[in-house]
Amino acid sequence: MLTKKQNLTREILTVILLLAAVAATEYWFFQLWRLDWHVPMFYGGDGIYWVGQVQRSYGELSGSLGWPFYEVAGRYDPNYDLIYDIFVWFVGLFTKDTGTVFNLYVLVIPFANALAGYAVFRMVGLRRWLSFAFGLTFGLTPYVQQRMAGHMMLAACEFVPFSVLLCLWCAEDEQFNRPGRGFFKNKRNWLALAMAWGIANNGAAYYPYFTCFFLCVTALCLILRDRRWRAGTSCVVTIAEIVAWMIPDFFPMVLGILNGQGSTLTNGVYRSPVGADIYSLRISSLLLSPNGFGLQKLANWMGRYFHVLATDEGPMYNENAYGYLGIVGIFGFLALLLMLLHSRDWKAGRTERPELGDRLWLLSRLNVMALLLATIAGFGGIIGMTRKVDLDTAKTVTETFFEILAAPDFEEGVVEYLKEKKPNLRVLKILPGYAPKLQILGNRCGFLVQEDKLPALPRQSEGEWHGKPRPDLWEDIIFAWKTAAITKSNAIVLVKDGAAVGIGGGFTNRVDAAEYAIKLAGDKAKGSVMASDAFFPFADSVELAHKAGVIAIIEPGGSIRDNEVFEKAEELGLSLFAGGSRTFRH
Repeated sequence: MLTKKQNLTREILTVILLLAAVAATEYWFFQLWRLDWHVPMFYGGDGIYWVGQVQRSYGELSGSLGWPFYEVAGRYDPNYDLIYDIFVWFVGLFTKDTGTVFNLYVLVIPFANALAGYAVFRMVGLRRWLSFAFGLTFGLTPYVQQRMAGHMMLAACEFVPFSVLLCLWCAEDEQFNRPGRGFFKNKRNWLALAMAWGIANNGAAYYPYFTCFFLCVTALCLILRDRRWRAGTSCVVTIAEIVAWMIPDFFPMVLGILNGQGSTLTNGVYRSPVGADIYSLRISSLLLSPNGFGLQKLANWMGRYFHVLATDEGPMYNENAYGYLGIVGIFGFLALLLMLLHSRDWKAGRTERPELGDRLWLLSRLNVMALLLATIAGFGGIIGMTRKVDLDTAKTVTETFFEILAAPDFEEGVVEYLKEKKPNLRVLKILPGYAPKLQILGNRCGFLVQEDKLPALPRQSEGEWHGKPRPDLWEDIIFAWKTAAITKSNAIVLVKDGAAVGIGGGFTNRVDAAEYAIKLAGDKAKGSVMASDAFFPFADSVELAHKAGVIAIIEPGGSIRDNEVFEKAEELGLSLFAGGSRTFRH
């Protein structure tokens, strides 16, 4: 048997080894030998906002680093992450360099996550070496690495293990968080208050919300287990502690509402149905590695799955597509799902030391409920038709559940048939309307006015072929042109045999759009045609098209380097049609 001093020494050495392992990983992953500490390592998307948060903490709203789009900070913004602010304040005692503070916070996140994971695993009774392994795995999980690039407050998930620990304590300890005279004599109650404070001030209200949800599920399990309402008391008290700690954070928001100022939080909680679907969790994202486990065909399939949607919400292929759990996480996730199929009595809390199976029983329920909460289930849908609906089409529609069918007109007897077969189906007749010629788009800097109509279709007689003319591909070329015209710029489209096989839209440059479209097309890029919504400023996109197997291109022309582009197409044996119609769409 080891003495307390020996155990403490081993514990300290294990923690030091854990921190060293995280440090070595970060040194390699972030290539710290090349890092310029004065420049934020992530400076795009919401990373810009967090750079601004650093500046706001110092009272520096000069916009020198582009603090969110040179926007003046509101007086009643809620405190998104108090722990983050405390860190910035502490580091600010030594340096006021924004880039240094930002980078230090990014680098500290994996350390905090790993230590939290290790501590919780030790508190639930796991061996030291297992706690080390699981703590390191949790600290360096792919989810955390990806979130650090944009939503750092979600990457800082060090209190998530404590959320699960609170659920286990509620289930296993009869005296935990029970109101009464001996409340403050229980050490776990004091620890719970500290954990509640950390959870309440972590993760921009996301993690507090999920913790309270987990506690509600735990309370329901306890009530069903003991068949009495008082069994859920500890969970309710824990939720109340978290909410109480959150009140100071949200007081500025409430004050702002009372003063008619509003807040960024109240304005940002609403998502369109499309946006909610794009940013929701997908089981495939949990189980599939971003690179397809090194299998090119699987990676190509994933690229096609996360295609770019033609909406203002942007691409489906966002950071949520990188929610990969890792090998250990996958096995744990699947094991907890299988636990639901294992029927047994739950004895947690009824014995002095609950069995492992009792804990797994609860964790399996929490696992499934978290999955259901984070995903969006699609039931039904809407069908929009561009021509009159006949009876055969109506019969096809009734074979599947849909909510709305909209069309310009319906053949005789179709509406009556739909009423009989699908009485809850909403049938709408689209009336001819007027489409305005001008579209006005607002943004933070002002507004944009553009024509909301397509130019006339390109004609072979009015354009110019470079290389061998390919009138045999004209239908695919026109289809590609139309698709590119209604895709957000910069846009590149690949079409083969009357179907769009690759769409790259909304990119900052034409090469990236071409690369993305080619990646989505995969093997189907061979023998396809390419359309660009604007001219090629350089010949690099043409070279990419040739390497992918594209045989014909349509673009408007108009670049000062048109001759270089045309000559490169002829040199590579490509057929390029300069149609003269630019369809750049903001």
